[in-house]
Amino acid sequence: MKINEAKRVWSGKALLGEGPFWDEQEQRLLWVDIEGYKLHAYDTKQDTTETLPFAQHVTAVVKKEQGGLLLAMRDGLYSYYRDRLTLHMRLNEEAVRFNDAKCDPSGRLWAGTMAFDGQSTIGKLVVFDENEAIEEKRSDLTISNGMAWDEQKHLFYHNETVTSETAIFSYDPDDTRTITRVGSVPIDYQEYGGAPDGMTIDSEGKLWIALWGAGAVIRVDPETGYVSERITVPASNTTSCVFGGADYKTLFITTASKDGEEKSGGLFCAKLDCKGTASISYKGQRNGL
Repeated sequence: MKINEAKRVWSGKALLGEGPFWDEQEQRLLWVDIEGYKLHAYDTKQDTTETLPFAQHVTAVVKKEQGGLLLAMRDGLYSYYRDRLTLHMRLNEEAVRFNDAKCDPSGRLWAGTMAFDGQSTIGKLVVFDENEAIEEKRSDLTISNGMAWDEQKHLFYHNETVTSETAIFSYDPDDTRTITRVGSVPIDYQEYGGAPDGMTIDSEGKLWIALWGAGAVIRVDPETGYVSERITVPASNTTSCVFGGADYKTLFITTASKDGEEKSGGLFCAKLDCKGTASISYKGQRNGL
């Protein structure tokens, strides 16, 4: 197994850094601090970070093709455009909040929920389509987490952190909302010291999975479960990762703060030999809002 080491590029202290999105146009990384109620934007050209505070949890961010951002928040999905929040969909369950969210190859947003107690199996995975319709895809989840799509094989991967499972679904390339469960990645995450959190996929179809509790991101072959590379991070609670940079060979890694760990809660990156895949924007119909 190849061992790589991540370096810190932002020395702030996110309480729960998560949901990274690479903004190719601006060459910046967007990510959130869920428990800190903040959205961060790291400008890689200027090496500066802008921070926007909110009045509630903000759990994930994606760009909108028509302008602005789409945010998953504690109680719903919102557009953020010209300093204004617009509600699209509200959660009607007090015991849950949104967690990870990403767009599929068709530009539809997939968003997972989790119970505040982190134990109840009341979490769900829903898809928010281009017409702003909501459709439930998975239920009885504890912590719905990382997502990735293999466009060549038409496969969708989804992490459930508490059960330490990466489920595999086939999807219809003509309608990415149509998924069929076909199995799970054959890996015992406990062997690597943590549980699967956020993830992304590279151009070779290998998964890069952040391991909560292990201070690491591992590269996994989803067919065999073989781990070919491990990136060590000086923060035990490694939360998510995304590819970026001009050549998509930089892996950005978010983390959560932990008592006694000086660098925890920072933003990290690692240079890789392989090329990653781009973050996908939401293709909703409404302009801006």
